[in-house]
Amino acid sequence: MSCQWKEYFVKGPNRVLSIGGHDKLSRFSFEIYSAIDIYSHYIVWCYVGISNRTTVSVNKQYLHLLCTTLCMPKLICSDKGREMVLQAQSHITLRRANKPNLPFHKVYSYGKSTKNQRIEAWWNLLMEGQTQE
Repeated sequence: MSCQWKEYFVKGPNRVLSIGGHDKLSRFSFEIYSAIDIYSHYIVWCYVGISNRTTVSVNKQYLHLLCTTLCMPKLICSDKGREMVLQAQSHITLRRANKPNLPFHKVYSYGKSTKNQRIEAWWNLLMEGQTQE
């Protein structure tokens, strides 16, 4: 399974997550980090706090998601920001627990944040004030 930034097909929910941060509100002293299920467009987590740029914070959010849902996505799409390193390593390690030879590209997909379509579309809706729809 591959997550290409321009076009992709997902068989069902809980298979591929799109993860990204939103810094445009940092001037108000808070930042947002979220993950969206690519198939259902369901926001699986949304963290609002004083920093979304720490590897510990992003990894903690991801591990909390796994503990509360007992469901692990097959693939995660994100940008290659330094805050994603620990989270990516956690996901890869957990996925390879049962399949040690699983290649990186079947577990994780890096791309530019502006090309991370699902989460970027949600950020645009949020900024336009249309989250109540």
